[in-house]
This record gives sequence, structure tokens and C-alpha cells, in this order.
Amino acid sequence: MPGLVACGRRWEIGSDDLVFPGLASVFIRVAWIIAISVVYQIHRANLSSCNGGDFLLSYLTGVLIILAIVIALELVIVYISMQGTVINTYPRRHLPIFLYIRLALFIPEIIWVVVGTRWVFHRGNDCDPSVVATVQGAVISSWIILIFVIIGIALVFDPLGKLHVKIRKNDQLQSSEAEQLRQSTQLAAQRVWENRCKLLCCFAGCDENSQVAFTDVAELFTGFFKDIDVVPSDIAAGLALLQLEQASQEGCGQPSPLATLTEQPRLPRPPTSPYADIHNIAYYMKFAVASYGWPLYIYSNPLCGLCKLCPECSSSDDNCCDCNTAALKNVTQLRDVDIIYCSFHNKVYEIPFFVAVDHSQLAVVISVRGSLSLKDALTDMTAECSAMEIDGTDEIMAHKGILQAAKFIKNKLENEHILERAFREAPDYKVVIVGHSLGAGAAALLSILLHTTWPGLTCYAYSPPGGLLSVEGCIYSKDFITSTVLGKDVIPRLSLQSLEDLKEKLQRVLRNNTHPKYQILLGGCWYAACGFPDRIPAPSEDIESGQNISQPLLEERTASNRNRPRSYTDGQQEESSCARVPLFPPGQIIHITEEIPGTWCTDPVYKVNWAGHDTLNGIPVSARMVLDHMPDVVMKALTQIAESTVLPAEATNHAGIVSDDSMEDEEEPVIT
Repeated sequence: MPGLVACGRRWEIGSDDLVFPGLASVFIRVAWIIAISVVYQIHRANLSSCNGGDFLLSYLTGVLIILAIVIALELVIVYISMQGTVINTYPRRHLPIFLYIRLALFIPEIIWVVVGTRWVFHRGNDCDPSVVATVQGAVISSWIILIFVIIGIALVFDPLGKLHVKIRKNDQLQSSEAEQLRQSTQLAAQRVWENRCKLLCCFAGCDENSQVAFTDVAELFTGFFKDIDVVPSDIAAGLALLQLEQASQEGCGQPSPLATLTEQPRLPRPPTSPYADIHNIAYYMKFAVASYGWPLYIYSNPLCGLCKLCPECSSSDDNCCDCNTAALKNVTQLRDVDIIYCSFHNKVYEIPFFVAVDHSQLAVVISVRGSLSLKDALTDMTAECSAMEIDGTDEIMAHKGILQAAKFIKNKLENEHILERAFREAPDYKVVIVGHSLGAGAAALLSILLHTTWPGLTCYAYSPPGGLLSVEGCIYSKDFITSTVLGKDVIPRLSLQSLEDLKEKLQRVLRNNTHPKYQILLGGCWYAACGFPDRIPAPSEDIESGQNISQPLLEERTASNRNRPRSYTDGQQEESSCARVPLFPPGQIIHITEEIPGTWCTDPVYKVNWAGHDTLNGIPVSARMVLDHMPDVVMKALTQIAESTVLPAEATNHAGIVSDDSMEDEEEPVIT
């Protein structure tokens, strides 16, 4: 940090990122030089007698000389790359010179490889087979290394590299030319991000929704990275340092500092215990899991899942020979007649869902699938806010991409009269809407859209996105939406505001760090594999602002910069005001945490608490942050809690599941 500047342009790699690639190259070349030296010494006397032996001796001598020079040069590059810290690049200022020399050495390397290739595959040589095999291995290894070098250069190539260098040279200028250069760079960056999205999501389609999503996501990434100069390894090192800091604070019994937003939902805690509805929450989780179809079913049942699905798979319109529907029925134990509507159609802003009648709970269930494709990822990343049109309420802002998906489902329900068909079979049943992850967000917004039509509906949102609803939406949905969050799940904590907070924390820990990057990454890998030590060193103190650092990280946006009035064009005014609206998870929040951590042999014991929205402000960096989001893990935790919760007999219905009305005045459930 910042990115390496060489050949007159910036690259997506830091000057301290060459330690591990350099050592790997040195290791391969040392093994290579040892093998060639051994063959050279053993067969040196006999090589002159075979056809082409004299040429081979000259070739092997040239290879040994080139290898020795390259190894020595790469060791120098590795040593220089080890110096300094992430942001202190001054000790590495001479690295580009050695990189130019190394680049020049590729010319004789390539020439020698071509010569060796011609000799090895020439039919006329009759030298010892072991010698030929050794040279063949050396030649093939050379080509592999050259191919990897070319791929590596392509990966770290920055299309805006020259513009970044121009901006650095004119960074202190306040002229109109410098400002115009910055604006043109930002537009170019947006085009680059848009092209990257199109390349990564090439199967997402080229319809209007996809093009809009590409543009929105490109604007999001451009705005997020415009004020910092980082490379991917800087982010990895910052996350490792932040994880160490948070673990140190937890070890000292101190909660890690969370983001503080100026406005947060202040919802009154429900009068009932969080365990009161836990059986219903655990029960309906299976509908959210079923919406994922066969991929999650096979993942959860790797040994016999396929055998159970194959007899029920046939030619159908569910995009996978009816295997998705077969998995749905296996998970929910529903009959064909109970499934009113099922669609696994998937496009940007259009996500799969199904509607079923659950006679055991006297409910019509709408289940929305979570993220399972790159198209869903585009929906997730269209994270700007958009206004919801709800009569009789204050303006509610919501996640733009997920709101589009919820409107798609609502239109489907209305245009095809799906709920009317369900209530013709079960006229007195209640409406329950469920979903996990992206599906939870869409289910929550769909519940708000349908609430005026079906005021008695209930929504269970499992691991919903954090940047979903404004404060007004959280207050409006508190009586009919219950969000469930497991442990350190990152998704319910993820929003544009929390990402900005994470960015500032990463910049802070990188500034405060006094160790080279390779040590940080090695320590992070060690901690990930073996866990943290019993005694974790305290986080480092803030570095004094007067410390002399030649190439500092581009400065953080200070409070004055964040609060400084900005001028917008008429077309940007509404968008900019919307971007500043903080978004939160919907409704009331139940937080599941480990009361007794699990081991290799035993499962953890969980406890359940009502949680405020401020609990989910910060992003905890942990190995559990992704694992706790997996639907099968959430379902396992909920099942364990439900099985260990003993309810009063009068609070249970004929199916053994808690009725919403029966728990209001009942005694506290007993946890065994």
C-alpha cells in the first residue's frame, strides 16, 4: 500500500507482495539447479559421445548460469520486499530497479527455453534417457513458470494505472485541469468496474435489469474505493490485524468497538420471552431451507441425498428435471397437492419462491430463496436505497435490489392469483412469509408490501441483510417481522454504513501496524489453522501523526470532510440524500449466541435473546462470520434450541408447535 508503481503505471500489487511468489520461484529453481547439476556431473564425460552431446553441454552450462543469476536476483527482490511496513514503502523504494533487471532476464530465459525445447524434442538425439528426461523436466517447468508469470502480470494489471500516476503527480494542484483529471479517472474507474462485473457475471444475461445492476454495482465499488489506494493483500492483512484486535479485546472481557450511527431504530422489547415463539421459528426454517432446492439438499445429505431425489426427478419446468421440487418435498414433507405454486426461475431482481399450504399449522406459507447464483449476487450488491410506497406511513427506504425482487414476487402473486387459489382450499388459514439471507430480505419487504392486504400475516426472516430497511421501516415492521441472527453472522451486520466503518478500521490498524505484511499474513494463517494463543498481545497504540512515512495511505475522510457540505447537480441531489440513509435488519431481532462453546465431539449449547439494532452495527472478523450464515447451520442451531425448550402443555397445539396467540399470557418456557 499504495500499489506498486513500475513502467510508468500503477499495478494491483504492493511492493511488499513479492515475498511469497519470490520464495516459491526460488524454491523451484533451486530444486531445478540441483537436479541439473547432479545430471551434469554424472553424465558429463559421456555426453560428448552422443549425438548432440556437445550442444547439450553448452545448453546445461547456460541453464546453470541463468538459474544462478535469477536465484540471486530474486533473493534480493524478496529481501527488499520484506522491508518496511504496509504503508511505509520507503525502504522498498529501489524495488522497481531490480524488477526491471528481472524483466530483462526473461529474454535470455525465453531464448534458452526455446533452444532446449528444440533439442529435447528432436528425434536425432541418442543421449542417455535420464539426461533427456531431466532436460525435458527443466524445459516443461520453464514453460509452466513463464505461463504463470504471464497470468500473474495479467491479474495485477491495473487498467487505470497511468491515470493513477498522473493523479499522484498532480495531487497537490488545485487547478481545473487536476479536478478534470480526477473526474475523468472516476468515470474510467466506473467503466472498469462495470466491465469486471460483466466479465464475472457473463451468464447473468444481457437484459435491461442486468445492465442496470451492472451500472449500480460499478457505481458502488467506484465510490467505495475512490479515496483509498489499496491492493487485495492489504485488505487481507488488515482483516488479520482487525481479527487479532477484536480477539484481544474479547479476551480482556471488553466488547470490540462498534460503529456508531447517528440514527438507529429504538424499538421496545417484546413483552414475551424470546423463547416464546422459538418452536415456530425453528419449524418454519425448513421452508426457507427447502427453497434452495437440490443443491443445499445434496450438500446437507452428501451420502444418500442423490438417491432420494433421483426417483422423483423427471422432465419438468423447475430448471432441473424436477429435482428442485423433489428436494422441496423431501425437506418439508409436503404433498404435491399442498404446493400451490413453485418457481425456480432466476434472473437479476427475479428470485425463486414457492407457495404451499401447511395444514399442520393452518398456514399458507410463502418461502423465498436466498442467494445461490451470480444473478442473486448482483441483486444483493445493488445496495443503494429506494423508496417504498406504503399508504398511511412515513416514507420507508429499502435496499434497491431486494425491493425490486420483492415487487417481482408481489406482481407474480397478484397477476396469477396465487394466494386466492391457496385460500380457496384453506380459507381460514394465516399467511406466513419466510426466507433466508437474500430471501429473508425479500420476504421482509414482501411482507410490508402485502401487510395492508393481509394484515394478519407473519414473517420470519432468517439471517436477513443488514442494509435492508430505514428506521421508519423497522418501526413499521416490528409487530409482524421477526429476524433471527446466529452468532457472528456477517450478513445481518452488512450495510454501506458498516462497510465504511470497516474501511476506516482497516486503515487505522494498518497505520498502527509496525510489522511487515508477510508476517501479518503468516500470523493470520497460523491463527486460522491453530487458533489464537492463550495470551494475545494488546492492540498497538496509535502511531503519532508526525511519524515520517514516505508513501502514506491516502488519508481517511475526517469528520470535517464527511460533514462538509457538498454541491450536487439536480440529478444527483435525490441519489446523494438517499445514499446517506442508514439501513438496518427488519423488525424485532432474536440473537442466538453460544452459551457453551462446542468442541470436536460436542455441539455448542445456545441461548436466545432479544437484540437491539445497535448490537449488529459492527462487523466482527471471525472464522464464524460466514459459517454462522449457512442455512443448514442456522437450522441445526434452531432445532437444538427448540428441542431443549420445554413448553407448558396448554401452549402447544396438536402438531406440537407453539401457537402465536397461546403464548401471550403463559409462563416462561423452561430450557433443559
